[in-house]
Amino acid sequence: MTQSFEELKPMLRPVGVHMGVMEVDAEKCISCGLCIKNCPFKCWKMGDNDIPKMKETHSCFSCFNCIIACPVDAVSIVEAYHVNEGFFDIQYPPIKMPMKPRDAEGNPDEWTAIERVILERRSVRNFKENPVPEPLIRRVLEAGRFAPSAGNQQPWKFTVVTDKALISQLEEACHTVLQGIHAMYNDDQAVMNLVGNLPTGAFDPRVQGGFRCVAQKELPIFFNAPVVIFLGCNEKMASPEEHAGICGQNMNLAAKSLGLGSCWSNFGATVDLIPEIKSKLGYDDTWRIYSTLCLGYPQFRQEGMVPRYFRPVTWFRSGTDGPQIEE
Repeated sequence: MTQSFEELKPMLRPVGVHMGVMEVDAEKCISCGLCIKNCPFKCWKMGDNDIPKMKETHSCFSCFNCIIACPVDAVSIVEAYHVNEGFFDIQYPPIKMPMKPRDAEGNPDEWTAIERVILERRSVRNFKENPVPEPLIRRVLEAGRFAPSAGNQQPWKFTVVTDKALISQLEEACHTVLQGIHAMYNDDQAVMNLVGNLPTGAFDPRVQGGFRCVAQKELPIFFNAPVVIFLGCNEKMASPEEHAGICGQNMNLAAKSLGLGSCWSNFGATVDLIPEIKSKLGYDDTWRIYSTLCLGYPQFRQEGMVPRYFRPVTWFRSGTDGPQIEE
């Protein structure tokens, strides 16, 4: 049954949304501006006293990348992104830093190299112009190729673009489509054409914040990265979206371990909606491009541990009568 705008309004025009709030310690700040540069949604601006401050209207989704870019620990968290009523209220929990590592006996321990790569990896959106040697790109691809898959189906396929001119063409093509989607979203009548054609999560305020930044060209789709890897999965295989995520995480971690920076750009997967470009990249109708991995050398420090939402784990331990929920 077709629903009206008023019926879908809780999803399309959500309420109860609280964007993240950060602040800068003026006594510590050295006015380097890296917090501004490392904010994907451009939430910051330089104040009159050369101390960064958050814009009056901003879309902070609490990635906390401004914290790890600051060389003097001047940035702190006032409030994390959350929604406390309405359609997108999913009962946001508090944020917590990683637990302290302990060994099998419960004694204090150190993170392993793999754990540290996982915990310190952050999305890198500011790259040097230096090209990435092909042997390193191939190692990232191999990490994806050897990811686990249901039934060993291995449904993935990669296309690597290092041609700057082609990356620019792909950027403009994606921008045109995303700019149109953003305009439709902001029109109460046109937005109804998006319902059913976009997943529910696309209407999340954080995703729409990304659409806005891309549409206004504040956020590059491919982040001026020297390497863009397109990840496609065959739609005839089981759970292709799940496998794209598993494969992609392997590639992200391998890139980090090689001293490279990387960032998923799902906006880059917009090329899947442009038949002639999709075909040029080597994908027919049985394949879907799920995401793109932007790869290069970080311009500055963009790694480190930050807090994440902590949803209590439910345990069923031997010898207990029922579930135990940790605090």
